[in-house]
Amino acid sequence: MTIAVMPKVKRLGNALHLPHSMGCSQMNTLAPGISETKTKVLRTQLESIVGAEHVLHSAADVEVVSRTNIPRRNIPSFAVYPETAEEIAEITKLANEHSVPIWPVSQGKNWGYGSKSACYPGGITLVLSRMNKIVEVNEELCYAVIEPGVSYGQLNDYLKEHHPSLWADSSGSTADASVIGNALDRGRGVTPYADHFGALCGMEVVLPNGELLRTGTGPDGDYPAWNVYKWGTGPYVDGLFSQSNFGTVVKSGIWLMPAPEKYDFFVFEYTADESRFGEFLDTFRKLIFQGVIRSYPHLANDFAMLCIVDQYPNDLLPEGRRHLSHEAMQTWKKRLGVSDWTFGCGMYGTKGEVKLHRKIAKKELSRFGEVVFVGGCEKDTLKGRMMLKAARAALRMKGKTVKLLEGLPYAIRLFQGIPTDYFVRQVYFKSHAEKPSMGDVEPARDGCGFVWIGPVVPFTASHLTKFLDEVKPLYETFEFDFFVELIIESPRSVIALFGLFYDKQNEDESARAEGLYEAIRVLSHERGYPPYRASVASSTKALDCNPVLKDTLHGIKQALDPNNILAPGRYGVDLTNQK
Repeated sequence: MTIAVMPKVKRLGNALHLPHSMGCSQMNTLAPGISETKTKVLRTQLESIVGAEHVLHSAADVEVVSRTNIPRRNIPSFAVYPETAEEIAEITKLANEHSVPIWPVSQGKNWGYGSKSACYPGGITLVLSRMNKIVEVNEELCYAVIEPGVSYGQLNDYLKEHHPSLWADSSGSTADASVIGNALDRGRGVTPYADHFGALCGMEVVLPNGELLRTGTGPDGDYPAWNVYKWGTGPYVDGLFSQSNFGTVVKSGIWLMPAPEKYDFFVFEYTADESRFGEFLDTFRKLIFQGVIRSYPHLANDFAMLCIVDQYPNDLLPEGRRHLSHEAMQTWKKRLGVSDWTFGCGMYGTKGEVKLHRKIAKKELSRFGEVVFVGGCEKDTLKGRMMLKAARAALRMKGKTVKLLEGLPYAIRLFQGIPTDYFVRQVYFKSHAEKPSMGDVEPARDGCGFVWIGPVVPFTASHLTKFLDEVKPLYETFEFDFFVELIIESPRSVIALFGLFYDKQNEDESARAEGLYEAIRVLSHERGYPPYRASVASSTKALDCNPVLKDTLHGIKQALDPNNILAPGRYGVDLTNQK
């Protein structure tokens, strides 16, 4: 069965509320390198393909589309919303004809990395949000086939109604984010299916010449193994379409998780001395290698946790100071009952497996802090609600505030793959606006300033503690509060996700945020810790540390996209300056 949600593309200029002070650097909507007359011709041709209501071209509309959370952005000439692969193929051929670049995005909700903004001005931003069909769900083999406009919320709702025995992993970002878009940029989740790109199997891709490629099988026909066997025959090419500009993915299979017999959840708070943190990390790694912990938690430092539950405590910031002192941080932590490090963790398996893993995890982790299991609180039943109430009461007895406990139900459900807007609201904590209600979270619209950078670090105490000790002083130098989440990527590696939160209306703070981002980026490369994904701010430099790989990828780009039409510069691949 094919299921789709069909939203209308709205004229955005006056529909969204944002101060005019958030203006843009340039309001020229001419396509780069072509005349006003030819730009009008291009507009007419685009409208003939997708319909006039699905082509945004006014200065006000394209300004809204380009809004982002990072310090800099670029404004397109057009934002085009196709509905089919055939329309994308036609647009791609048209772009080749006019030598106008295309920047494809799925939903454009990768806030903190660039949203819908390209790494160059002008051109066509191709927004795939109307391509939101759930083409197939195979309950027996646990996979779905979806289009790039399908969101986590849409997929989860459909599975809950029609296939409740299947779970789809979700990112910690908004429920409105694209499942395929996040996977192609190698985003992460928290369940045993946290590797989102690894869960993709069998793609349909519009190449830069407009041809449709089906990976893993022949070009057409009925191939029952298409979405169950990744490798196909011959070279495996799916990776060429992740973090790249070699094609526009218009459909993909995604593997789903069979609901376990037993699910449990616990919260851990690190309370041991700071000197034992390395020992804790090594113990944590061993539990993951042993299969005791099968989920992929985010170990949040104190500041990261405080951002989730509170607004910035300006009352603790003396006049003239730009970030919190150590004493102020301790006061803020005490107000809300936050520990140095915190994580939530799901447990999955048979009843016997979960019982055994609970026992082992509690024994090992209790040496470093508090471990609290919440049992059946995840069940939306009278018993589940009573257990949740009891768990909250027990945590209140341990000094936890109501604000801190508010997020517990959302965390429990997230580790079941149920998306939520609760945690992404943390990006508003330094905003002039209050955190919005869930369902109305749109930080690019609302002018929130933040950017993520996530170097991948070997999962050992020596690597992690040394790197954290090197990065933390950079926050002091640029006068920002130290935000980090250690995202478990595997038993062998950790993503050290650093968050830079700033006031987008403050030019000095924006400049300092850019400086801190670049300092972390340079240090990460010097230490050999590559970012797991790049923001638009650093995308063009992504391959500078590996010139042989860069040259190899440029050779592929030359073969597939000799006109350099598709997202030039994305992840460092751009023929513009190549000899």
